[in-house]
Formats: sequence, structure tokens, C-alpha cells
Amino acid sequence: MKNLLLSLFSSASALLVILIFSAGDLTAQTPQFFNSNNGTSYNSFPLNVAAGKMVQTLIAAGEFNQPIPATAGNITKYYIRISTGYPLGPATYTNLKIIFSQTALTALPTGSFYSGTWDTVYQRASVTLTAGADTWLAFTLDHPYAYNPAQSLVVQIEQCGVTGTFSGYAVQQTSTPGIGRRSYCGTACPFVYGGLTTSVVNCGIDVGTSTLALPDLIYYKFKNNTPGFTPNFAVPGVGSNPAPLTGTGLIFTPGGQFDSCISGTGTTGSHVNTNWQTNFGSGSWTISMWLNNLPNNTTLYYMFEEGTGGFRSFIGGAAGAGNVILRGTGLTDIIIPAIAPGPTVVHFVYDSATATISGYKNGVFALSVPQAVPLNLATGANFQVGGYSTLAGINGQMDEFRVYRRALNQAEITATWNYNLGVVTGVTPIISEVPENYSLSQNYPNPFNPVTKINYALPKNGFVTLRVYDVLGRQAVNLVNENKTAGSYSVDFNAGSLTSGVYFYRLEVNGFTDTKKLTIVK
Repeated sequence: MKNLLLSLFSSASALLVILIFSAGDLTAQTPQFFNSNNGTSYNSFPLNVAAGKMVQTLIAAGEFNQPIPATAGNITKYYIRISTGYPLGPATYTNLKIIFSQTALTALPTGSFYSGTWDTVYQRASVTLTAGADTWLAFTLDHPYAYNPAQSLVVQIEQCGVTGTFSGYAVQQTSTPGIGRRSYCGTACPFVYGGLTTSVVNCGIDVGTSTLALPDLIYYKFKNNTPGFTPNFAVPGVGSNPAPLTGTGLIFTPGGQFDSCISGTGTTGSHVNTNWQTNFGSGSWTISMWLNNLPNNTTLYYMFEEGTGGFRSFIGGAAGAGNVILRGTGLTDIIIPAIAPGPTVVHFVYDSATATISGYKNGVFALSVPQAVPLNLATGANFQVGGYSTLAGINGQMDEFRVYRRALNQAEITATWNYNLGVVTGVTPIISEVPENYSLSQNYPNPFNPVTKINYALPKNGFVTLRVYDVLGRQAVNLVNENKTAGSYSVDFNAGSLTSGVYFYRLEVNGFTDTKKLTIVK
């Protein structure tokens, strides 16, 4: 164990335990967030079956709520609670695998295994596990898994044989009467469905900062901070910042995916002039956008465009009524159907490893189109959002325009398509002297309506996140999400869009974390 941070919410009587551990699967550890550690029933599935076993369990949204609700981010470790009186191992497993999926379901299907979109997060041809009774068995994932706490997490664990010390009922669980939450196989390797129970495995997760979710090229929330300009919140970002709106057919309006958006009337020459010279080259990339109130006919309106290679997206026209297309020189068209009128979040994902472009609607895979030859979108003309310089721009609304220089995977898309990554400006340095310690001050005034100040101090430069969460652990506002130089800062937080109640705000920078409570009274 490298570090242990304890933060006490004075009036909430909730203890936030943040644990950062050294690498390794077998050391006794405690999860950052867990559903339970005191279940009253036990099971030998899947760890204590010599011939092998596979189990699926569903942890519903909000159930990783100990010691406080889990936050969004990247799952880096998964834990299983080993039950009282039944220590495990040393036991050696063959073909041990853990796979994750997220879903809106609150129960597993009856009569068959859950068959959603899976991501294999841990896999070993052979591994030896040891864990004491009444402890957590920890698995360090092979790669981070983008986690959305507003959805259920389905976990499948399977193994094809175990030798060593593994007798007894090692896995602790809790019953959820009337709800099918745990399915298991009837035969081992290959696994055939065996049945469904109401038990939920006592388990936990560690969640890291969701840096994988941040766009690194363009991220427009279309906030009207400066009339006629929109900030680019990408890290580090490209082109002009803020970027100007060109023409008379685009305006800022309320009613976006999370806050404001741009609205267009299909006017020729209207677009956001990014001043980014497109340079994906032969690498992977992802472009996503929220669209609403689109015309459901064959009239052509543009979503974005880069002139040199004809790299562009539009609705109608060759795409067909209500469909959105991506096309360009040397690119095989990909058409995502039934987008209009919306609201719909569209993803175009190019994976250079397979030379394939995939399309997604509202986080769900729609189709893939193999490209005849690998794409090479070298340096081109100015990339324009919401229109085409000489043709009709968007007719409807656009928000959350995100461009990444990599291919998002299904887990990231599932976790972020309807998740607010937004940055709120209004952070100002208050003194030039470098403080000696990291600190997060209590907001003032508190309680408040609707504006308060939050001060924090940095003795060193670092990437700062300051986020506000509701009592269920759901992110409400992202106040700071950028690199800051050493110094003391004051953040003006306007809670006009939030309801009355208790919230928590959390500062993270350079391994330092602190959380405090605030109260909105309206």
C-alpha cells in the first residue's frame, strides 16, 4: 500500500476512503467503492469448482455505494469478497477470465446468459490466487474500463479448472429477493446456461480519473461565453480558441444535450471556423456529436466538413431521408440510419488496425464499413463544424461536438455518450505567491443561492479536476478540468441549473484529493 487518504464529511457522517495500491493481484486490499462486505450467504461458484465454472452477476446503478457512491471514471481494479471461515488458496486456475459490460437492465435474463457488448478486462492462461477469510481478493485489470455509475455493471467470471486449496464456499453474497441478479453455467468449458438466482456477489471497484474520456483535439459545448465565439474545451486542443461562428445562420440557444447548443437554419456559409488543419494521417480517430430537431427528408444539410479531401458529414441528400453519412475522397461511405429528428448522439470511429469505420447511435453499435484501403487523412484545409463554407449548414441543433485522435472502444462510448464531460470557466488566480501545501477551502457562502466561491491552492503545477457530485455520486458539474500553474485560485460556481439539496465537491491534482460538502437552498 502506497498511500491512504481519509476525508471526513463533517455533517454527512460519511467516510471517504481513497486507497492507492502497488501493482499485483494477490495482496489483501480494500476497494475504493463496494456494494457490501457483510453478506449472509456464500457460494462455491465460480472459484471453488475443480472442473471449472462461469458466473454472471449484475450490480445495479447506485449499488457501489460504500463508503460513498462510486464516481464515473475508469475501473482499474475489481474485487471479490472472500467469505467468513473459507480462506482461498493457494489455488491455481486455468484460463481465468473477467469480462465487463454496462447496461440499462436491472436484472439478468431468465433462461439464458446476458449477451450484451463485452470487454475482456482480465485474462490469464494460468494464475495462482490466495486470499484470507473476510478479505477482498483484488484483480488489477489489464486495461482501464470506462465506467458510468448511472448504468448497471454486469461482471462475468470464468475459469476452466482449478487445483490446490479451494474447498468451501469462498464467495460472499447478498440476496435480492425477486430479482434475478446472478446466473451460472450447468457445464464447464464450454459453458452452457444452468440457472438464475437472486444473489449478488459482494464485490468492489477502484475508479481512476477518466482521462481516457477527454477529447484531445476538439470539444465544443457551444457555451456562449463570448458572443459569436465558442470555447474549445479539448485537452490540449487544436485550432482557434475560442472559435468564431461564421455566417448568420448559427446562434447559441438553450436546450442542448446538457446545457446550451448551437442552432442552425440551413443557411449557406454558416459554420464554426475551427482553424484546425485536419491531420489525422493514417492513425485512428473518433468524431461524435449530439443532434436534434433535424429535418426528416432528403434535403442536404452539413454537420462538418474539411475541403481538401472532401471529408464531410451531412444529413439527407445521398444519405437518404433522415440518415447521416460520412464520406470523403478514398473513403467508403458509412451511413447511420434514422437519425432525424433526434435527439441522437452519433459516433464515427475509425480503427486503423482494421481499416474499418464503425457507426454508433446513442452509445449502441449500429454498423461497420471496411475501407478498401487504409485511410490517410493528411494535412488538409480548415475543419469546419456545423456547416460547409459554400453549402447549407446544419438545420437543427448540435451539441457536444467531440474529436479524438484515437478509436474509442465500446466501453468508452457506452460510458460517455450521455455523460457530461463539460468544463465551466470562471477560475481566477487570487494571489501570486506559491502556497506551501495543497488545500481545498470550504465554499462561501454556504448554504447559498445560486452563486458561491470555492478556493483551492497548489504548491506545484498540475492537471486539476474540481467536480461537483450529488448525494448518489453522480457528477453534476465539472468546474475545473485543465492544467494549472502553482498558486491559489478562486472558482465562481453558479448552481442555477441544480435543484436544492446537499452536494459534494472534490479536488484532485498530483495525487492529492479532498472532498467537502455544500448546500444549495432555493
